[in-house]
Amino acid sequence: MTSAVPVGSRPDSRLDPVALTPPVPWEFASFLKDAEYATSDGVQPVGRPGKVGVLDLSLGVDAASSVQKTGVTSRYVKAPMQFTRPLYIDSAEPGEAFVYVRSTGGGLAQNDRIRQRITLGDGARATVTTPAGTPVHRMNAGLATQWISLTVGEDAVCEYLPGQNTLFAGSRLLQVTDVSLAESATLLAADVILTGRLARDERDLFDALGQCWRVERGGRALLSDTLCVVGAGKGRSEMLLSHWPVWGTVLIVPPAGAAGSDGSVKALLASVRNLLVERCADTEPAELTAAASTMVNDSGITARVAGKDPVAVRAIVDAVHDHARRALLGRPAVDLRRM
Repeated sequence: MTSAVPVGSRPDSRLDPVALTPPVPWEFASFLKDAEYATSDGVQPVGRPGKVGVLDLSLGVDAASSVQKTGVTSRYVKAPMQFTRPLYIDSAEPGEAFVYVRSTGGGLAQNDRIRQRITLGDGARATVTTPAGTPVHRMNAGLATQWISLTVGEDAVCEYLPGQNTLFAGSRLLQVTDVSLAESATLLAADVILTGRLARDERDLFDALGQCWRVERGGRALLSDTLCVVGAGKGRSEMLLSHWPVWGTVLIVPPAGAAGSDGSVKALLASVRNLLVERCADTEPAELTAAASTMVNDSGITARVAGKDPVAVRAIVDAVHDHARRALLGRPAVDLRRM
């Protein structure tokens, strides 16, 4: 089912770092010297000292397969990006593809540009994840970006579950995740970010963090959520990250007009909130907090978890994902780290 896409076969396959860079919020202007993101201290323009990694991956259903197996239909990969062949590890849904995306660069460094486009064709079912978390290293100039675009076709199910990002002191990260859904598509996505190497008592010493989630269906925005925290070594903000060093996000978007067996996003929201209350009940309020709300026109659910312990935050994020997976897909989550 796989075919390689040659370089230059379409206009958007250029390796121009500027074309692979998402729109940069104005709050980052103090870290960028001009429109080309060059610097005055001798560092080359963006992309030249850093890595420019590209992954353009399409997944579709093999009609000849008895279990409607999802596989790779086309791909374009530029180092340091790589991905594994699809694995089929969910016994309850043997046709679902599990794809592990990774970078060989050892994390994100100064002026790195990572661009991912992942497309699920009609009826495809896939989980996209990473083998581990991503460290974001100290930078002397510019910034690192990760730009992920997910396109999900009719009756397709996309689960996007990357490992956590860890912001080292002096790091600068802009991460943008765009999702375009067909009417009958389903999305389950989760993300965790650490504001420092907590085991070293390092937190909020990053220079800049931008995190953007955008979800649309049929050209209409369901969610547009942007977080931007800047300040050289002053990442803490009582209005934004408060005193929590670990933040988790879960997005749950069922097919248009449906959500679980009860047919109501609000009912699913109530059950998610009950789960959050139950999981947070045994902890001190200063250690962990969580909340959930609906997207535009009750089209989906956004859940946020904040805490001081990355293990505790990840456990709740995983519990919400498992809860949503059972409600929308009728099967429990798969342990992506132990198979």
